[in-house]
Amino acid sequence: MYYFAYGTLLVEESMRSVCPSATNKGYMRLDGYEMAFGNCSKPGLAGCTLVPKTGAVTYGIQYELSEEDMAKLDNAAEVPDEQWVHMPITLVDKSGNEVPSSTYIIPGNPEKWAPTPKYVTPILKGLETCDFPAAYKDFLRELVDSAMKQSNPTTPG
Repeated sequence: MYYFAYGTLLVEESMRSVCPSATNKGYMRLDGYEMAFGNCSKPGLAGCTLVPKTGAVTYGIQYELSEEDMAKLDNAAEVPDEQWVHMPITLVDKSGNEVPSSTYIIPGNPEKWAPTPKYVTPILKGLETCDFPAAYKDFLRELVDSAMKQSNPTTPG
């Protein structure tokens, strides 16, 4: 099974803490989608998602996972509670070949939502080690900075 990590699992150690058998199959690109931060169905929870956008690209890591590890990742991402859902995708590898995969998105049309500093730390750490184009790294840093500055609507208590 293949999983495309584009956010908090860009640090391999983070992925292996949930999925010990995860194998990095390389850096890949997803065309036609842009990473964004959105609200999940749990009040006050923000996360990474993908938004369709013509001309946009999202870079990430393609992992190969065992079925057991995919189930662990689903539980960690609260897939059974629909915090995130699977989305089949087609990636492009460094040689220009199309590669099938799957990733998580926040279901529906989530509002933009400011993530917590704890949430974005592994994303920024991943940018230090991932071999992504400099322009994409700059875009992602700017996205994080912009998202952190926005205020979230108050959550009903």
